[in-house]
Amino acid sequence: MTFIKIKISCLNLFSLLLLLLLFAGCTTFRSALPRPINDVLRPSSYAKIIRVAIVLTKPSATISVIGPGTLYDKIHHKRIKRFSSLGKTVFSVKNGSIFINNYNTKSSHIIILADMPQSIRLRDKFDEDIVYRGRMDVIADNNSSLTVVNTLPLDEYIMGVVPRETFPAWPLAALRAQAVAARTFAVSHIPNGKDKIYDIVSPTHQLYGGATAETPSTTKAVLDTQGEILTYKGKVLCAFFYTCCGGKTEEAKNIFSTIKEYPHAVDSPYCKGTKHYSWSYSVALPNCSQKLRKAGKYLPGQVKSVKIIERFKSGRAAKIKFSSKTKSVIITGEECRRILGYNNIRSTLFKVRIKNGRLQFIGRGWGHGVGLCQWCSEVMAEKGFDYEQILSHFYPGTEIER
Repeated sequence: MTFIKIKISCLNLFSLLLLLLLFAGCTTFRSALPRPINDVLRPSSYAKIIRVAIVLTKPSATISVIGPGTLYDKIHHKRIKRFSSLGKTVFSVKNGSIFINNYNTKSSHIIILADMPQSIRLRDKFDEDIVYRGRMDVIADNNSSLTVVNTLPLDEYIMGVVPRETFPAWPLAALRAQAVAARTFAVSHIPNGKDKIYDIVSPTHQLYGGATAETPSTTKAVLDTQGEILTYKGKVLCAFFYTCCGGKTEEAKNIFSTIKEYPHAVDSPYCKGTKHYSWSYSVALPNCSQKLRKAGKYLPGQVKSVKIIERFKSGRAAKIKFSSKTKSVIITGEECRRILGYNNIRSTLFKVRIKNGRLQFIGRGWGHGVGLCQWCSEVMAEKGFDYEQILSHFYPGTEIER
């Protein structure tokens, strides 16, 4: 009888030691266990997290979740509701408080946590449900509007950027170059969001389509370059990119006045003959005069003459003089694009004249011209350049780091 008691005690002790070993040493097992809500909200230590504003200062947002999850009140640190699924739900703001349909949460910050990956859907301006990874933060930014922030690991965000900024059928080297440039641009903005509720804005900073946009080829490009970013003189580069350079890139200081040090501009003929290499646009003189006045560039009467009075070394228009019979105004090339429309005046690499009562522009390229030319990168990849060579061409003097 004594022997049996000792045997049972030993078995209990062995079982206890085994359990302690599993909990202490097997991190995979521990990570599979349910965690308290505060742990769920805490980012993983190994992944860089980014906060992407996908709805900015709007009266409402429609969000759904396919599968179980939690609605969490960040202000009062409490769970509002566990759900098995969340149908299309309208989040709105009244008097600074977030309403979930007609329910007043009495909170200005609600977090939507999904138990399953890629199960949160947000209705976009085209009335389509876009699938997102990570979590959603719905934040009242004033008494009557809200901002929705998608918080997720950086590389999962880049998976939704690359297919929107390029074409999945492009050569892998071009997709990899875009992945590194987009990731670097995003990382350069993360410290800037320290005192904000988000780090980056979609689509203002980068086009982002969530998990809905992901494709096998672009995801492979992101994973192949996982964690890689560009540095310049020891600092993370704000890696600008755009559609087409028209044959020559631009000095960053000419476009972005706050940037003091940046890789120098380069000749890049690779995009010649591609679909966005050349363009033209014309606008009736009365319409041009109206657009100038609306932008605060007042000219009495109609535009009678226009002249580019200063160009950058690249050939891009730096300053343009518009004149009526009695007055003239001088605007920058980028102001001209903003006033007449970025999709109309696709770059500042143009010539302009007045003919038959219309202002006529003939130009090359699409975008500001600083950094990576996306269509050049596609052609370079077709010619056999690898992504490191593409990046060093457009960002000379940079290094790829993890």
